[in-house]
Amino acid sequence: MKKNFDKIITVVICLIVIAFCVGMVATPEKDFSPMENRTLTVKPKLTSKNLISGKYTADLGKYLADQFPFRDGFVSAKAYFELLQGKGENNGVIYAKGGLLIPKAEADSSLMEENLRSIKVFKSNIEKDVLVAALPRTIDVFEELLPKGYPKEETRKIWAEYTALTKELDINSVNVYDLLCDSNAYYSTDHHYTSEGAYLTYRQLQNELNYTPKEKDFFKIEKVADDFCGTAMRTSGFYLTQRDSIELYRYEGDTEYTVIADEKQISLYDMGKLVSADKYGVFLGGNHARVDITAKGKARPRLLIVRDSFADSLVPFLAIHYDITLIDLRYFKSSVAQLVKSGGYDKVLVLLNISELATSKNLSYLQMP
Repeated sequence: MKKNFDKIITVVICLIVIAFCVGMVATPEKDFSPMENRTLTVKPKLTSKNLISGKYTADLGKYLADQFPFRDGFVSAKAYFELLQGKGENNGVIYAKGGLLIPKAEADSSLMEENLRSIKVFKSNIEKDVLVAALPRTIDVFEELLPKGYPKEETRKIWAEYTALTKELDINSVNVYDLLCDSNAYYSTDHHYTSEGAYLTYRQLQNELNYTPKEKDFFKIEKVADDFCGTAMRTSGFYLTQRDSIELYRYEGDTEYTVIADEKQISLYDMGKLVSADKYGVFLGGNHARVDITAKGKARPRLLIVRDSFADSLVPFLAIHYDITLIDLRYFKSSVAQLVKSGGYDKVLVLLNISELATSKNLSYLQMP
């Protein structure tokens, strides 16, 4: 009986191996994974140099890992197996109540202090007031949904330090933390706020930026996607989680702005991104070093924003009141101070997620005179 069982197991294993070999041959090679939103390893070239150095075998291992059949299914199965083992997370993403996916918090207090001091130097260099808006993370907004025992005090600590530092350094900071945490207006599979969250932020900035915000009935809210698979889902492998919807707050004239991104003309909305892996790119088409948004034939006040990707869904609202220049310090390496001095900007806003403020080293570029 045992011998028959062993034979059956052996046959099953052989069939699985054969199936995978056939699958590897029959399945077309892919160079990109939409679910993971990353480039996959393609078949390495066999040369005597690569073979002797070991590079070929190392690259071959990566190739087989990236190209094996049913990869997405196995990645997802691995993620849920981690849950069954009681880990509650995978690849740095927490599986919270209701299937909400929350990226783990990363923050460096000393780096945040350096960045805030860079903003202070920037302010003195341009001799203008600089408004700072630090946006909460998903882990802040959905704190009550975190698994039991998660050290919530650690996630709150960075905010207490941020508040103390802005007061110590005399930095003008607007509080959007309380409003956004109360609203829950963040995606469940991504780290960004929704268009509703962007609208709430727009209303919160009104006093500091001196405009009267439009009421909600001014906008026509359009759902443009209901299958948004955000970075938290793609990173974690929890592919069974319900997808998000993306809404746009449209208004008359939002297609008439002149929008120049890195010297190329674009639009506030790139509808082509809605059929891509990263649907959040519908806002401004994704990341750019510099974006300039102006209203044709109108003389309006000018706003410069030092930003991360959270600004992309906010600028359609701010563009109602300002001509805007967006600067992303991950890509823009010239002097922002000189740009402000020569550009005649009326207001300067630093709008960043608190994670960016507490982990990025790019804000040091603000100290360039």
